[in-house]
Amino acid sequence: MSNVYVISTGRNADRFVVNCVESVLNQTMKPKSHIVVDDISDDDTVLYLEKYQNTKGIEIKINKERKYRLKNIYENAINKDPEDIICIVDSDDWLARNTALETVYKAYEKDDKLEYIYSRYILTHGEIGCSMPIPNNNWNPYAEPWITSHMSTFKAKALQNVSINNFLDWSGEWFQIATDHAMTLPILYKLWKRDGDYSAVSFIDEALYMHTFYGNPSKPRSGTPEAEERSSMAVKCSTFIKQRGYVQ
Repeated sequence: MSNVYVISTGRNADRFVVNCVESVLNQTMKPKSHIVVDDISDDDTVLYLEKYQNTKGIEIKINKERKYRLKNIYENAINKDPEDIICIVDSDDWLARNTALETVYKAYEKDDKLEYIYSRYILTHGEIGCSMPIPNNNWNPYAEPWITSHMSTFKAKALQNVSINNFLDWSGEWFQIATDHAMTLPILYKLWKRDGDYSAVSFIDEALYMHTFYGNPSKPRSGTPEAEERSSMAVKCSTFIKQRGYVQ
């Protein structure tokens, strides 16, 4: 039987991290471990996490150096058993219902061929997210609009079967932004090419995830030079990832 691991990474999430941790603690099906990684926050995130240090099923990791989201996820998922299920819940987001993990687990249990499952989500300001089912077996994740977002879950073997070069940018460094694209597109592409279809991928048509799009000061979205720089870099990285395609 597969274990379920929740991985939460982030920086300066003190306004949200308790919601994240409590949403996992309140699940009807508990994960094997909830791994919470703080990426050298300079706010009060670590103070909020300290009260969970001795809580059963929670593993708190405080980085000594900035690694960014993608590398943090990779390091904490890559060595799991191939059949283990990894659920990504960013530390400034949270699960929308207490049956979210149970719903995902039952979907994997029902079809042992599945290696990637994602769901609908809601943004904290009320907007419905862009996730939707893959339309057909000709859909190319690198060529089509982004539709496979939160909640992102996968079997560890789906990540293990992807070349690490897909997670590195034009300088050979780990992507620091557009990390959803950097992690998910190669996984989907590898499964598609292996099977000739998307039989290893499934979409749950329920909003299982709450996503903080606006309101996190560490992720400015608009109105400031920092936000414009972040937006420009996100476009640059996602464009590069799509144009480069899968790296063997």
